[in-house]
Formats: sequence, structure tokens, C-alpha cells
Amino acid sequence: MNKKGRAWHFIVLAVLIAAFAVTAFGGVSYRYGDTRNVYVKGAGDIRFGIDIRGGVDVTFMPSDGYDATDEQMTAAQTVIEDRLVGLGITDYESYIDYNKDRIIVRFPWRSDEADFDPQAAIDEIGTTAQMVFRKGSTAAGEEILTGDDVTSATPAYNQQDNQYVVQLELGGAGAEAFADATTELAPTKGTISIWLDDVAISTATVQEPIVDGHAQISGSFTAEEVATLANQINSGALPFALSAESYSTISPTLGARSLEVMVMAGIIAFIAVGLLMTLRYRLPGAIATLSLLGQVAATLAVVSGYFTVFPGSTLTLPGIAGIILGIGMGVDANVITAERIREELAKNKTLDGAISGGFKMGLTPIIDGNVTIVIVAAVLMGAFGPTNGFWARVFSPVFYWFGPSTAGTIYSFGFTLLTSVLLNFVFGVFATRVMIRGASRIKALRAPWLYGAAKGEKGGYKTPAIPFVANRKKFYIGSCAVLAAIALVTLIGGVTMDVEFRGGAVLTLGYAGTVDTSALQSTIGEATGQTNMTLQTGVNIAGNQTLTVTLPGSETLSTEELDALLAALNEAYPENTFTQEQVSNVNPTIGKEFLFKSVVAVLTAGVLIMAYVAWRFRRIGGLSAGAMALVALAHDLLIIFGVFVVLRIPLNGNFIAAMLTILGYSINDTVVIYDRVRENSTLYGKRMPLPELVDLSINQSFARTLMTTVTTCLALVVVCVVAAVYRLNSIFTFALPLLFGMVSGVYSTICIATQLWVGWRLRRGRK
Repeated sequence: MNKKGRAWHFIVLAVLIAAFAVTAFGGVSYRYGDTRNVYVKGAGDIRFGIDIRGGVDVTFMPSDGYDATDEQMTAAQTVIEDRLVGLGITDYESYIDYNKDRIIVRFPWRSDEADFDPQAAIDEIGTTAQMVFRKGSTAAGEEILTGDDVTSATPAYNQQDNQYVVQLELGGAGAEAFADATTELAPTKGTISIWLDDVAISTATVQEPIVDGHAQISGSFTAEEVATLANQINSGALPFALSAESYSTISPTLGARSLEVMVMAGIIAFIAVGLLMTLRYRLPGAIATLSLLGQVAATLAVVSGYFTVFPGSTLTLPGIAGIILGIGMGVDANVITAERIREELAKNKTLDGAISGGFKMGLTPIIDGNVTIVIVAAVLMGAFGPTNGFWARVFSPVFYWFGPSTAGTIYSFGFTLLTSVLLNFVFGVFATRVMIRGASRIKALRAPWLYGAAKGEKGGYKTPAIPFVANRKKFYIGSCAVLAAIALVTLIGGVTMDVEFRGGAVLTLGYAGTVDTSALQSTIGEATGQTNMTLQTGVNIAGNQTLTVTLPGSETLSTEELDALLAALNEAYPENTFTQEQVSNVNPTIGKEFLFKSVVAVLTAGVLIMAYVAWRFRRIGGLSAGAMALVALAHDLLIIFGVFVVLRIPLNGNFIAAMLTILGYSINDTVVIYDRVRENSTLYGKRMPLPELVDLSINQSFARTLMTTVTTCLALVVVCVVAAVYRLNSIFTFALPLLFGMVSGVYSTICIATQLWVGWRLRRGRK
């Protein structure tokens, strides 16, 4: 690459980024009548997760402690997937945990779904569907044939009898057995009954022998019921009965509104960060905003399948939060570069010299800072992503024993975070540098003021002289006081666990009119057999009234019990029209395993980060630097934990995602300062005392650290405000603790990690 650049480089690259953003957001397609032909996928073609589209996340296990073989588990998964396809649901995920005999299924509602009935959907795909033809009308009748003898089942409408039926085609021995039975029963007008899972679904009088292998199931069926029955028969019988040990559901209306709100938050955050960068860094800030637009567009392009080499990925609400967080963090490379250019200009270098120096000295901290976030995102994807994914295979030695306890929302957050960081090298480093070099060759854009120098001068940049090392004991005392307060609040108030970790059931029901919570508690108690449940009324993101029911302890509800509860409420209070909006129903054992796996994920990320820091900074005592950085990270994690405890936010998957994000973000700040310490150690060596050298390094990095924190926190503040205004609780309880963690991260970097490292080195020197 030409180090001086050309003016056309800036113009061409800016136009290419703008054109790419337009196509990545809008796609390229045309309509002919009702047919839409897509050439390039855009944001509208993204496959959204069930928290946006609405849907079901269910974990099936063999009933009654049945010990299934691996072959049987695979067969059961195949049957479930066939049934989903038969229902018109092709955008599903399914995983098997062979060690614990679990099948995890996640599927959204069809786009034309009109009747939101998640319990029926769970029962429909999980039923054994053992079909038996018997002589007579009782379960004791002689068995004629089973569903295995049925070649095909087709839903149809019998115009003569004016009813919906299922037409069966029998094959081989089944056709022969049916012919023998009907030949025997026809003279006496005997009956043949059809049983599905020991429930009689049809009883017919045999009028004449049926010898051609064709039969018909008739009854008081609707069109949907015969389609479901035919699908179950065609899918075959499961090798064992299944029970839904854990399941979560969400209605489509909630997710659609959530998507609108998060998109709005993303647009506001982008505009705010872009304005701040432009005001602070002038031309490099404006160019950074253009590069950031390209980064966001490219992230969405990877998710949507814009690039044919990438199949695309499911995008969830936390995934969108990851993109927004990437907006704040993505400018870090530009901030480092812009600050370095300002610093070089202050040394009275020419504009070209300042740009070259800024690029050269800023590359190493950019790489080191981004690698730590890549580690965190990789751990998130390896721990909570699909078992056949790349990162799942990389981390299989760590997480193998937990099985595929996937968490689509956390995985999506990790995916968008990782994609944003990797694309930052393309847009925040390469594209920005090409455009800055090109802009600097345009005569009207060569004024040093445009690049950060004081107006009318070459210099103007002054390094602060804050005595951080001299005040390190004050920092220690302040941190210890805050941590002691958190410990005290924890001991007094305890820690609240969400159902994700402890197991249990939380139901969110929509209703109209006014309700009497005391009467409702009594009705719900009678319907569920539970006491001491907690009821809370509120308003959801769609503006509808809600009733949230939390069962005591780790009690759960089966799909049948949940259906009975809804029926009991609507029978007792018909004027309130209770509807199901969201359910979290988690088996206690699965909840505890998820918690343990989450803790292991945090520890794994911490160990990998410390190892990387120890290796990268081995010239300045990397192991001690890594150990002290790990202490600072523990400080930040405890701060986040304290926010959850003080605000009484239940610990759940959001808590783990926030913890891991802060691990990457906080160490990012730390390695940038360590990079400056290493650089100054080479420049000054033993001529400058260690405390003075560290103070200089921190102060030189202070503007960058502060600016990166401000942009990231600005994006998070936007998310917090929008989520609070529109009552998007799942995002608010993630973004708010993360905001405190970001502030703690920059504090611990400057006032804890580096100060502990200085103290360690000084004591070692005295010894």
C-alpha cells in the first residue's frame, strides 16, 4: 500500500462503503406480481430468533427414566425434525445430548401463525403417536396392525359424508392383515377402532371387506386436526415416550415490537457516536464514522447471508445489543489512531510524518486489545452455541461434559460481537487508514487543525500529569470499601436466581380490564396445587397489561398443567380474557448445569486472557502483569455482581454475557496501557524510575481510554434509556449492569491493575 496515499483512494473507498451499506441494509431484489426474486440478501432477509419472531425452546427427555441408546436418541430427533417440516416449520434448531439423553429443539412460529398455542405445539412434536387398529371398540380388542404398517397418510375431505378424514395406504403384511379382519367382520357389521397413544380417535363399522390396502380414518375432525394426525402418522412412532422437561415460549407480538425498539436504539447510538467522534477528532472522526457505517453494514451482511460464502446466522435481541455495543467499541481503533496523530503533531512533525507515526505506533495496541475480545466472544460461542460449530469443537475438551446446553440468545451476542471485532480490522484499521492517507493528499484537507492540532498551530496536544501511582493506596481503599458494601448487601438481602439457573416456572399472561390479585392467587393455587406463588402486574412493550406469576422454589408446570391453568382463569374471569405471552419453565437439574457451565465459561475466558497477556508482555514481566490484570478483572466482575444484587436483578444468562463482555473490554483497556509501558521502557529504560514511567504511560493513554469509554457508554446509555422507556426488561437488565461494568473497567485498568503491577515490581526490586 502506498504510504503517502492518493486522493482518489479516499473518494473511491468512501463511495464503495456507502454503496455497500445501501445494498447490505436494503438488499437487491425485484417483485413480479406476488413473487419476490432476491439477488442479494439485505437486513429484511435476516433470520430472527424466537425472542423476536416468537416461538418455542424446549428440552425433551425420555419419560419415566427410560435409558435410551444413542441410536434411539438419533431416531427420536429425526422423527421430531420430520414433524416440524410436516408442520411447515423448516427454520428450526435441534441438538442431542447423548450423555444425558436430551433433545433440545428451538423453533419459531410460522409467519402466518394465527393461533398462538405453544403447549399444543410441544405436545404435537413430542407425542409418541403409537397408532393401533383393533377389532371392536375397546382397548382390549385384538390388534390388527400398527402405524408401522401404514405406507402413507394423507389429509382429505370426504364430500359425501361432509367431513375431514385421513386416507391411509397400507402395505405388505399390513394390507393383508386388514383384508383378513374386514372380511371377518363385514358379515356381522363389526367395528374396527383406531387408537393413538391408547386414545380412541375413530371407530368405524365394517360394511364390506377392504382388500385393496386403502383405509380411512374418520371422525369429528377439523382441517388442522387431520393435517396434524397425518403428519404424526407419516413421521412414525418415537422409540420411547418423551416429556418436556424444560420449555420457554414467547408470543410473536412481543418480539416484533422488541425488534422495532432495538433498531431505533441502534440508529440513535450510531448517530450519537458519529457526532461525538466528528466533534472530537474532526476529519479523522468523520472518516471513522464512515468506516463504522461500513462495519455495521458488514456485520448485518454476514448475519443475513449477503455473502454467499456465509450461510447467515440467527439474530436475537442480545445479538442486536452486541451490534450496538460494537458501535461503541468499534471506534476504539480509530480513537487510538486519531490520538496518536494528535500526539505526533504536538511534536511539531509534518502532517505526513504525524499520520505515518500515528499509524505505526497505534497498530500494536489495536491488535492486542481486539484479540482479548475475540477470546471472550469465542468462549461465548463455544460454550453456548451449536455442538457442530467451529468454536464448540475448539472448546469441546472444556465443555464436553455439559452437553449441548445451547443458549441461542447468548450465542447470537457472541457471534455479533466477534463479527464486529474482526470486521473492525477491515474497516477501523485498513479502510480508515486508506481514507485518511487519501484525504491528506487533497489540498483543501491538509490543514493540521483538521487532524487534531490547535487551530493556526502545529501543536496543541498536551499530555496530562496526574499522579496515579502516588495515590494507589487511596484507590485500593476505595475499591475495598465498595466491595465490602457489596458483600454486606449480599449477606443481608441474598442473591436472586432466575429460573435459568435455579429451575422453576415464570408465566407472563396478558389480560384486559382490572384484576383482583388476591382472588387470582387463590384460583391459580387451586389449578396448580402450588402455594406462596408471587403475582405481579405490569405493562409489556406492546402496551398491554400483564400478570407475571412466579412459582415458589424450583416448581415447574407441565404443558397439560399450564393449559389447565389458562382454562381455569378464563372460566373464572371471562371478562379478563387471559392470554399466554411468555413462559420460562426450567427443570432444576438443567438450571444448575447451565449455571455451572456459565461459571466454567467465565473461568476459561479469564485463564486464556491471562495467558495471552503473560505471553504478549513477557519483556516487562508478563506473568505478573497478567496476574495483576486478572485481579482487576475480578474486581470488575464483583462490581457487576453487586449491581445485580443491589438492584435485585435475578442472575441469568444476561449476567454471564455481561461478565464475559467486561472481561474482554476491561482487559482491552489494560493491554493498551501495558503496550505504552512496554514502548516507554524501550525509549527510557532505567533512566526513568518505574513509578514515573507508569504514570507517564497512563497519562499518555488517558485521552484514548476516556474517549473509548465515553463512546461505549454512550451506546449503552441509549440502549438503557430506550429499553426502560419501552419496558424491554430483558435488554435493560443486561445493558444497565454492563454500563456500570464499563465504568469499573476503565477505573480498574488505571487505578488497580497497573498500580498492583507497579507495587509488585517495586517489592521484587527491593528483594
